[in-house]
Amino acid sequence: MSACTSCHNSFPAGSRITEFDGKQYHPDCFACADCRKAITSQFYPFNNEYLCSSCHEARFPRKRCAKCGSVITSAGITFAGASYHANCFLCVTCKQPISAQSKISMVEGQPCCVNCYEEKHAKRCSRCQKPIVADVEYLEFEDKYWHKECFTCSKCQKCIAEESFYQDGNLILCKDCI
Repeated sequence: MSACTSCHNSFPAGSRITEFDGKQYHPDCFACADCRKAITSQFYPFNNEYLCSSCHEARFPRKRCAKCGSVITSAGITFAGASYHANCFLCVTCKQPISAQSKISMVEGQPCCVNCYEEKHAKRCSRCQKPIVADVEYLEFEDKYWHKECFTCSKCQKCIAEESFYQDGNLILCKDCI
């Protein structure tokens, strides 16, 4: 007569037996190593014992999507410390998917595609009115922004980004034009 791998008691004639990996258990003895509840569905081998899916998740939490909250079971995208399903990684403005290979900006802590960022969120150059994008040198003076090459003397148009300048009302002047 065979015995239960866990409690070593024999199986009464006609009783149910749970069998896994060549070992036999009473149904109540085939239990989770952490919560000790009988395992009746999905489980995970762990240190010669078994964990139910709830206890396995508690011990080894999987990444959850910052957008939908569900577990990421296949390749995902990590952005600014948060993980996303590829189909949940959407532009905060246009709601279209953003490729992990494309340039991504952040607006109020959320991912934003380059087109939306440049059109709707980027600072604008006070001279040329084009967006000031990431990785581009710019200057800020009195709540106005300029591309480095656009910061010029109001009279002679010489670039003064790296020299002293003077303000005369709304005019920004180089030292030669004051």
